[in-house]
Amino acid sequence: MPLRDVEGQGRAIEALLRALRGGRLHHAYLFAGPDGVGKGLTAWATAQALLCTQPRDDGDACAACAACLRVAERQHPDLHVVERLEKSGGGLERSIKIDQVRALQRALSFKSFEGARRVVLILEPESMNPSTANALLKTLEEPGPGTHFVLVCASPQLLLPTILSRCQRVQFAPLTRELVQRHLAAQAGLDADAAALLAGLAEGSIGKGLVLVKSDVLAQREALIARVDDPEGLRHVPALLDLAEQLAKAKDDLPLVFHLLRTWYRDLLLVQNGLPIEALVHRDLAANLQQRATQLRPQDVMARIDLINETEDALARMANTRLSLETMLLRLVGAAPRRLSA
Repeated sequence: MPLRDVEGQGRAIEALLRALRGGRLHHAYLFAGPDGVGKGLTAWATAQALLCTQPRDDGDACAACAACLRVAERQHPDLHVVERLEKSGGGLERSIKIDQVRALQRALSFKSFEGARRVVLILEPESMNPSTANALLKTLEEPGPGTHFVLVCASPQLLLPTILSRCQRVQFAPLTRELVQRHLAAQAGLDADAAALLAGLAEGSIGKGLVLVKSDVLAQREALIARVDDPEGLRHVPALLDLAEQLAKAKDDLPLVFHLLRTWYRDLLLVQNGLPIEALVHRDLAANLQQRATQLRPQDVMARIDLINETEDALARMANTRLSLETMLLRLVGAAPRRLSA
């Protein structure tokens, strides 16, 4: 895919094309931004443009020459990709290994096979441990003539400052809801209403939206919100405790549960501030939101969002899952009013 075909990242694409046209290329780029917004596609398109033998006048790849086709097939001898490896039993390794960086260094010690350029794509560099990152740093400091690095990273704050300082940063923004909705409808065969809901929950990420398509929690969204945000919830404490137990047993679903609840209370704040239905994530539940918005004060809504965030942070620090969820649910329905109205 050439740069011109990447959607929704006009500012980043134009900056790269200007550098390609003017021959003012940095030796190392950091493509930073959320997952699923086109960073990876742009990295491959940049590699194609750098290695293309018949580039267009605008600096983009022709996408038709032998070099472009080999890049598209990941078979170009001057393209090196460093990424987490697959495990023998399935899945990916947790990190990029130092042996991979050493293998890259050996490969870069030889001359390029074709042309004057070599391209190194490093995917998820934030997964490297300090030893691996320091090994990479040596290569970034002395890349050799015609060698260009592109680091594709969702969490640049996890990279060594010395690596950050050697890269020119290209920021990638979340995609528009309309663009995500269109892609989800096309790729997952969703109707307009389902695609609109998922696009809102996806927060500008096509990749995240496609993951949400497969989620069982999403099918239970309305029932989950109704139980958790029930003004009469204290009458049904046993049911809340049962829900906490169910959620604790399905830990993989917890990030989505927290996200659903956060977006629900965010929508409540938007309704309380008079924003239109089009601004809501849960547009299909607008009537419920408008009714609930009259029952809570804005400071109570904010306190609930804080409580959800605090619970998620506690679980990330290995707190007791079931106890943390029980506490959160009971507070959300008003079992600890002092905390919620403080």
